Parts: sequence; structure tokens; C-alpha cells
Amino acid sequence: MKRVIFLLLGIFILNHAWPTIAQAQQCNLSLKGQVLNADTGLPMAYAGIVIKETQQGVESDEHGHYQLINLCPGEYTLVCSHIGCDHAEQKLRLRSSSVLDISLKENAVTLQNVVVTGTVGKKAGTQTTSELSGTALDAGKGLGLGESLKRLSGVSSLNTGATISKPIIQGMHSNRILIFNNGVRLEGQQWGSEHAPEVDPFNSERITVVKGAGSVRYGSDALGGIILMEPKPMRHNPGIGGELHLQSFTNGRSGIASGMLEGKLAKLPLSGRIQGTLKRAGNLQTPNYYLNNTGAAESNFSWSAKYQPEQWVLETFYSHFYTQLGILSDSHIGNLTDLNNAIERGRPLQDGSFSYDLGRPLQRILHETFRVKIAHSISEKDKLTFQASRQFNRRQEYDAHRRYNVLPKNLDEPNIAFEITTWAAELNWDHRLGRNWQGAMGTTAQKQINTVDRGALIPGFDNFDAGMYWTERHFKVGNPWEFEFGARYDIRHLHIGEQGTTVIDQNRNFNNWSASLGLLYAFNDVLKLRFNSGSAWRSPLVNELFSSGVHHGSASYEQGNPDLQPERGFNNSLTLEGVHTQKWSFALTAYLNLVNNYIYLQPRAAPELTIRGAFPAFDYQQADARIMGLDWTADYVLYKNLHLESKISLINGWNRELHDFLIYMPPFRFDQGLKLNFNGQKHPDHPSFVRVGVLAVMRQQQAPATDYATPPPGYVRVDAEFFHTFEWGKQHLELGISVFNLLNTSYREYLNRFRYFTAEPGRNLGFRLKVPFNFSRK
Repeated sequence: MKRVIFLLLGIFILNHAWPTIAQAQQCNLSLKGQVLNADTGLPMAYAGIVIKETQQGVESDEHGHYQLINLCPGEYTLVCSHIGCDHAEQKLRLRSSSVLDISLKENAVTLQNVVVTGTVGKKAGTQTTSELSGTALDAGKGLGLGESLKRLSGVSSLNTGATISKPIIQGMHSNRILIFNNGVRLEGQQWGSEHAPEVDPFNSERITVVKGAGSVRYGSDALGGIILMEPKPMRHNPGIGGELHLQSFTNGRSGIASGMLEGKLAKLPLSGRIQGTLKRAGNLQTPNYYLNNTGAAESNFSWSAKYQPEQWVLETFYSHFYTQLGILSDSHIGNLTDLNNAIERGRPLQDGSFSYDLGRPLQRILHETFRVKIAHSISEKDKLTFQASRQFNRRQEYDAHRRYNVLPKNLDEPNIAFEITTWAAELNWDHRLGRNWQGAMGTTAQKQINTVDRGALIPGFDNFDAGMYWTERHFKVGNPWEFEFGARYDIRHLHIGEQGTTVIDQNRNFNNWSASLGLLYAFNDVLKLRFNSGSAWRSPLVNELFSSGVHHGSASYEQGNPDLQPERGFNNSLTLEGVHTQKWSFALTAYLNLVNNYIYLQPRAAPELTIRGAFPAFDYQQADARIMGLDWTADYVLYKNLHLESKISLINGWNRELHDFLIYMPPFRFDQGLKLNFNGQKHPDHPSFVRVGVLAVMRQQQAPATDYATPPPGYVRVDAEFFHTFEWGKQHLELGISVFNLLNTSYREYLNRFRYFTAEPGRNLGFRLKVPFNFSRK
């Protein structure tokens, strides 16, 4: 691994030192056009337009017009950038003077730099950010959000068995990470380690991960980062189009079908879309045995509409998510002796068998989201946006054990049932001050009511949040320096009601600030250095304060701590990145995160025996913590279309008070792969490829000794993937075949809460077919 790193850095230095040799030609061609906002269609003034190969550049005028002159014939990459927007790159073959209009999409975050999987592209902003899109996103959609994001450096997942996964960003998860689905902050029962995000990845065209505590626009709780799930932009041209996704996996014999249909009227600025997904999976299998009751069933649908007259945009969105998740039967055990034997045995007592049946223990989750958004462009420099949303979440958890007294009349009744309703509103003013300043100001408000219909794991509560923020960014074309800053202030009122038959009736109030500062220095067009420093806070949640009882989904007993204080995080990151257009790219990020009053689950010395059985027991505690690490991603062209891909994640979590390691920190990960592209001339946007990857995960040596079982050994897993773009008649098709755990290796993940009882699933062969279609009207 060290040799590979030194090789990449050595090649970078040599390439950077070589002079650029210009070719003398008769160059009298021109390229002109207009830069437009992809969402509003309005002109974008003072955008930078650069030809990457020659570094010729201009700036658009007040009406978005630009013109490049004295160009030579040839093939070029045109790069357009604008403060607050994603960079746009356009390949073009220039044979004569031409006209080309450019559409730019606004950034989803204020402090942003985009890393495309497998390459490191030209980025905007100062914060460490990664993106999953295209074939890399399509390949993992059927596996869920948590598993999909593991393709990115610095992102792992906290699993509960093989069916439940939630993202970890640089060692942090759950309520330290904010998830935005189509612009709406996801609010459900996300506090549980086995409460997976209630989102459908098939509804997203791009998923962006913002690492660290720097994006103050979106809330105070994001100590670890933000995940932005963005759908495909609404259709611009009149007509009808859509996509059909078909996927299947051999392990679990799962089948997934997802479709999207969209259209736009010719005589009215009105467009719409409907989307739906069905999924069914059975029991999963390790290399040696089946895992009983690990199937899943899912049904989702959504619709959206957009009306866009001049200067105005009106959008509506609705989504309905419903899933049933089986919980490994062998994780619910009747007595302490059997529990200790199960942990020592490390595998189910019986080999199990395949079945699609879902029995107890079980989770059933329903989540609905409705959003209305209104935007008004006051001028070319100012835009007002108002958004209102409502979310409803119902979670039901079913125990595996019967009651010792009279059985209930309805055996389908859950043991735990929660319902939470969230209303939210926000008002944002995006503005430009002069030619080189752009920023945003806004205010947010949110009201939640959580009711507990069954069980007493947590109390009922209602919550009110309000906040305001301000961000500014300075950027000047031709200047190597760029900086941005932001500040935010939030208040929170929490009322705790009843917990079972106990009346708590407490009010808790919190208020505090968040801030961020970022700097960028471009040494040249190849090498850039980014620094970001941010601070955010998070108040303790109801489960951390008052949990008391068996958490059926995670098969554990949890006890809250009413004396917990708010967390305060201080995050610093430094990123060095380099891009050689046709040869290599890399990004190296070092980060240090200091968290005061860090809240964590501490395993007890002995399991807890309850009327429902024996379970591993955990107490909520807090201490000052330090989380630091390195993320590395690189792509190097070994020969023509043969690429070497490299991703490395190293992390260390330390309890500064106990002078011990933090529990549930990701172990060191090394992911190396070879990728051969072909068919790129015919399909430059989606070239066909074959990829073989080797993932090496080290044993977690930096874990506290208080866990119920020592960290499992490290492992090496081999994965393979094939992707091909082709035409069947006039129909464009995309075919993918993937093999996870090609060698059927038996291993355990330290970050899987069920590693006490079982190994990870074995070989899994996946097939996917994407069928896009389009019927345009002129």
C-alpha cells in the first residue's frame, strides 16, 4: 500500500514539473453563448468559462453572455463555474465558430466540493465532500442507502444484522448526521442504531455527502456531516420520458422493480413525475448457513409537480415509504446461559433454511413526506425561497417472545409502537453582493409531536426548534484564494410527557451557536489546498435521556441518563487534491474532531435478564472525545483505458476522560481496484467497464475492552462488477452484473451489532437493467 501511495505521489510530481507544449496553429474560431440557471432559466452573470486544455477563459457579462475568441480547431472540455453552483463540463469538437448555451445547477450546500466516485474533479468550496451518482449509484440502489454510500472514502455503515444499515461519516452516525431527501430534512425515529433511513435510493439521481460540521445552513445537529439526496431535475423539454430499473440478487433471492414516468406540457410551464419501487427478499445466507427471518419487503411511491412561469417556481412533492424488515431470530434469546453460549458459539444453533416468510422479531415502518416550495427571483442577484413540509412516521417493533401470562387476542400486535409528526418551514434569501460576494440568509422552524402507542422504551414528547443562519462566500476569477464563512443560532424546547405509567412532565430548553470558516488556495489548475473549520452542537435526545427497556430491533437493553448535557463539536479538515485531466486524480483529507460531552452507549459488565429474555445491556454515558483520521481517494490511468482505483480510510476514536478507545469506531479500510473502460467513444457519458476490487479491513485494535465480545479478525473480500451500455434496435439499455464477496469468504464486521451471533452474508450475485425512454415534442 505504501508503494502505491508513493508511486501516485511521484507520478504527480513528475507530471506537474513537465512544461506544457503549445501547438502553433491558425486559430481564428470563436465560441459564444449564454450561461443560464438550470432551475429558473434566468441568465447568470459573472460566471467563469474556461477551456480546460488551453486555459483560455472569460467571464459572462451582466446578462450571462460570453464569447471566447482566437480558438484553434480541435476537441476541448469547456468548464463553467459560478459561485453557489456546481461546475458544468461540456465536451465539444470545434470545427467552426459555434454557439453554445450552458445551464448551471445550484449547489445543494453552501460549503461544497464535489468528488466524483473514481475521479477527483474540479471542485468549488472548501468543505470535504463526496458524491455518488451515475453507474456507481445505480449499482447499490437495491442494497439501500447505507450500503450504497460505503463506496465513498470515509463513509461506512452501522449494521444491525444483514437487513438494517445506516451511514457513518468519519466515525459519526444517527442524529449526528442530517439526511435531506429532495430538500426536506428527514425526521423519523432515527435515534435508534437499528433505525435505517426511511428513503428510497431509486428516487435520487445524485447523493452528496458533506463531511464535518461546517454547513450551517442546514441545522445545528450535523456534527458528523450531511447527506443530500437529490432527484433528477424536472423535465425541461415538452414530451414524456422515464426510466425502468430491474434488479435481482441471488443471496436472499431478491427482486426489485422501480419505475419513473415524467412529462412536460408544451403550452404551459408545467411538468410532473411519478415514481415507484417494489422489493422482496428472503432469508440471507452466510458461506455456511442460512440466517432465519432476515427477509424484507418494501413498497414505495412518490409524485412531484413543478409550475414555472417567469420569475416564479412552484414545486410540490409527496413520497410514501413502507418496509417490513425481519430481525435475525437467533438474536432474541431466552436466558442468560443461552445468551452467553450464543456469543461464545458465534453462530446460530441451527443452520436455518430459505424462506420469504417474515415472522417475529420484525419491524414495520411507514414514512410519508409532503413538501411545497415557492421561489421568486427578485432580480438576477436575489432570490427568495419559502418551503413548508409535513412528515409522518410510524414505527412498529415486534418481539420474538410470547408473554408469560395470557397471550394477546391478536398475535400481530406490536410490542413497541411510535408515531411522530413533523411540521417544518423555512425562508431563504440567496443574494449576490457585488461581483465577487454571494451568500444566503434564512430562518427555519420545526414542530414535532411524538406519541408512544405501545411499550415504554421512550416517553412521549413534543419538540420545537427555531434557528437563523447567515453565510457568505468570496470568489474572484483568476484569484487563487477563496474563502467563506457562516454562522447560525438555534433554540430548542423539549417537553417530555409520560413513559408507560410514569408521568415525567419535564421541560428542557437548549440554545447555542454554530459557525464555520473555509479557505481555498489554488496553486495552479492541477493542485489545490482546502481548509475548513467548523463548530456545531447537539442537544441530548429523548432516548439518550430516558430509554429504559428492551430495544427489540437491536436485541439489546438500553438505559438512558437524564443528566446528559449538550454535545459541542469542533471539526477541522485539510484537503490536498490534484487533477491531471487524462492521467490521474487524487484527494487526501486529514481531519480532527474534538467533541465535548460526547454521548455513547457503554456496554454493561453483564447482560440484562428481562421477562422477554436475556439481552446485551448498554448505558448512555458521555465524555470528552477525540476523533481523527485520514481519507484517501485516487484514480490513476495505468495504460490507455486501464485505471487503478484506490480508497483508504483510517480513523481513531479516543475517550479523553477515560483514556480509552471509543466503541463502534470503523476499523482501517483499504479498497483497491482495477477498472477497464471500453466503448467510451460511442457512449462517453456512460462507458462500459469491468472492475475487480479488493477490500481489506483490519481487525479493530483500537476498541475498549468492555464489549461483550472481542473485535472480530480482519478480512479480505474480493468484489467484481461488469457494466455495459448498448442499443437494442433504437432502445438504449444499461446492463450491470456484480458479484459481492466473490470468493465466498466467511467474516464478521465489527460495526454489525449482530456480530455476536453470526457471520456476514456470503457470495451475492447481482443483476441490474436500466431502460431509459424519451418521447420529446418539438
